[in-house]
Amino acid sequence: MLLNGSNVAYNETGLGKPIVFVHGACENSSFWNHQRTLSDRFKIITVDLPGHGKSSPLPCNIEIASYSKIVSEFVATTCRERPILVGHSMGGAITLLNAIQHPNSLRGIVLVCTGAKLGVLPSIREGLRSRFEETVKAVVGPRQFSSKTNLETIRFVTNEILKCNNGIAASDYEACNSFDVRQKLQSILIPVLIIVGEEDKMTPVTWSTYLKENIPKSKLVIMRDASHLPMLERPADFNRHLIEFASALD
Repeated sequence: MLLNGSNVAYNETGLGKPIVFVHGACENSSFWNHQRTLSDRFKIITVDLPGHGKSSPLPCNIEIASYSKIVSEFVATTCRERPILVGHSMGGAITLLNAIQHPNSLRGIVLVCTGAKLGVLPSIREGLRSRFEETVKAVVGPRQFSSKTNLETIRFVTNEILKCNNGIAASDYEACNSFDVRQKLQSILIPVLIIVGEEDKMTPVTWSTYLKENIPKSKLVIMRDASHLPMLERPADFNRHLIEFASALD
């Protein structure tokens, strides 16, 4: 699907109310593999952001706003009825911006390990540009996993992140670092589920607590034995919370 100059790849499976999943920085749609099992209840749509997975890069600078525009156009094109938009980390920022700018096109949103302001360590921002593989393995990776994350998940995440172009990866994190919608959270009036891992070192629990305190119709779930990737680390529990939230919406 051609959107804003990018050929955007996506996967759609199942019937029912649509749920659209947006991955985070350096990631791709496979980070939602465990959520595709929900296709027996919902229409599950996972998208590769431009420059990630099987999607071609954007012909412009990477910003949360440019990704958000792609996602809003993608939702308008693929969903006949209003979907729930689920975003992880950078995808959560994109989801927040969609909820602020296009609330009438969404039934609700799920914010996974994200924040209203996404500050990024200089060691990550500089390292991804100059020492990509080393930074992914030594700096980014360890901050994403909990003490209980299994080795299979760690290997999968590391391998998938390393597939991302280092320039795209660095630009993703620069875009995150400049993101700030703290002054606009009160305007979000659609239902919001916030999920964060108790051991998250990338987007700490305090960031999700701030979202809960400033978004009117929001619920916060803090998942134990999980860090920055609860949908991969604790998929059964993550899916249970998502089903509960989605089933309660009109």
